[in-house]
Amino acid sequence: MNAQNVATILLYLAVIFHLLGMSGWVVSTMAQPIQLATLALLLTAIFVLRKKKRKTKRRARKPPVEVTTMLDRAEGGEPGK
Repeated sequence: MNAQNVATILLYLAVIFHLLGMSGWVVSTMAQPIQLATLALLLTAIFVLRKKKRKTKRRARKPPVEVTTMLDRAEGGEPGK
């Protein structure tokens, strides 16, 4: 099961809990736990869909040939063009 399917199931459950809480069929003492369960399902769906950002380390690139020739000329004291 991939993350998107799990998040979809969690969102459907959250909607069902929300509709159940809003319908009036539930005892008033159960309203707050149902709201908390709805919130927990929504936050879990967000957490499941969150993509982990990976930092990629960039390798130091080799300078072009022109740069090395310019450095050789500067170190050798030869006049550049």
